[in-house]
Amino acid sequence: MRKWFDRVSFRLGALPARRVSWTLVALFSLWVVLDVMVFRVTTGLAKPSYDAMVRARLWVAPADPRILIIDIDEASLSRMGKEFGRWPWPRDTLATVLDYIEKQGPAAIVWDILFSDADRLSPGGDAAFNQSVLRSLHSHFPVVRLPKSNDPTSQITRAALAGLWAPVAAAPAPAASAPASTVALIPPALPAIEASRLGYNNGYVDSDGVLRRYRYIEPLADGSAIQSIASSVLRATHPGAYAAQLQHVKDRPGGPDGLIAWRARADAYPHVPFADVFALADGGKPSMAVPNFAGKVVIIGSTAPSLHDIHPTPLSSMGAGVDSLATAIDNALNQRVLNELPRWLQALLAIAMCVALGLWVQFKSVASLAPALLLLPAALLAVSYGSLNGPSLFLDLHLAAALALVFLAVLGAWGNLRRNYWCSPPAASLEPVAIWAWQRRQPWLDEALDRLIDAVERHAPTCRVVVCDTTVSWPSALRWPELARFAAVVGPQAALNSARERLEPALQRLAYRSSGPVVLPNHPNREKLAISVFEAWANLHKSDTNERLK
Repeated sequence: MRKWFDRVSFRLGALPARRVSWTLVALFSLWVVLDVMVFRVTTGLAKPSYDAMVRARLWVAPADPRILIIDIDEASLSRMGKEFGRWPWPRDTLATVLDYIEKQGPAAIVWDILFSDADRLSPGGDAAFNQSVLRSLHSHFPVVRLPKSNDPTSQITRAALAGLWAPVAAAPAPAASAPASTVALIPPALPAIEASRLGYNNGYVDSDGVLRRYRYIEPLADGSAIQSIASSVLRATHPGAYAAQLQHVKDRPGGPDGLIAWRARADAYPHVPFADVFALADGGKPSMAVPNFAGKVVIIGSTAPSLHDIHPTPLSSMGAGVDSLATAIDNALNQRVLNELPRWLQALLAIAMCVALGLWVQFKSVASLAPALLLLPAALLAVSYGSLNGPSLFLDLHLAAALALVFLAVLGAWGNLRRNYWCSPPAASLEPVAIWAWQRRQPWLDEALDRLIDAVERHAPTCRVVVCDTTVSWPSALRWPELARFAAVVGPQAALNSARERLEPALQRLAYRSSGPVVLPNHPNREKLAISVFEAWANLHKSDTNERLK
């Protein structure tokens, strides 16, 4: 197995640099195209590194001071549980809070609470809350969107929940004969809520369970669209921005989901315990000061872990759903849109980078790309990170960075095979062997050696190169830099003499001094060849020293 591997490696090293580099470009480009169109393995957001970038941002938009959360936290559950028992409480408690907030003239009251079932233990509470909702001018209520695959079996249409549908189509309209779309969702149980402003309140997490995107508008098959609860708030408070949002979703090449522009912290918005708001609304005394709700966007939801509205976000492994909803509403109100590059453009950038590396190898050398093995991916990731600190466009260059790392690693590994091939002894023959020694002011490190090999490969392919091993890895240094400044071209005398006129100009650009070729009458073994090469280097050095002493 070892011998077979050595033979394959030796043959790979014999391949021309131009052919190898452009073959790699073609293979990597083909993989990118297939991945984008079919497999989708390496394309898309690199989730862990993206999350780390989000947490390490230098500039973050501030939280909108109009947004405030009335929090059903564990303390509120404990305090109110003494009188009303475990959650859910009778809904007349919610009616009391709703009436109290409405009297202060808020911009919006957003319920992050589902009302999908009637309260059979307290029907009077349902009746009280239903009447309170009828009086409310600013409330927005959620529904749960079920998987789209269930839409054909649903009976819910626009006529049933008119407040859920967006007023402008977000997709091309179908033929006039096409039936109206039905939507699979969990509707509210109270009549007043059914007639209110509605929006779906789903959190569409990525495959790793982390919430990174939000879907403001969802197009339907018949050309209509339903809105999220964040869009419902925007529609009521900023109609012009809402129309722009509809158009943006319609034009977005990547679909309806967009990256969330997170605030600096998971708890960026002020929280007021629900128990304190209820105490004040019910004529009691709160345990802390309760702010005025005039002009505020008030979100009523829960951070209590026992109510299970918790999911991971890039900012926290225990992110509260109400805080994520507040961020989505904030972004909608302030028109903060974090656009992504389309997948095809990411692929095109990755292919262009591979082509650029292929051109670099063609005009420079494989070894000259060694510093780029870490610097290029790091630079691409730095550009991605910098764009995340900008206002509206995230340049996701993770694919290009990953391809650059693999491309350069493969090319670097092949470069070592190539040097092993061209620095091996020439094939045995009956012809005399010539040794052409050259001296350089600097050591023949990999980049200079690659250019020397390029010249020999182009003009004297039956010859080989002899140098001292000069591969250096930081923090090591060359142990014998004096010897590393010498090289020799070794090969059949006839072949070397034939190529000498074409080869010499290329070598003169790399080295400053040479002796004439030394001819060995018989083909030597490795040891005798090494001794003869060292003798040629010694004579070249002696000649150089004598000339400098004159």
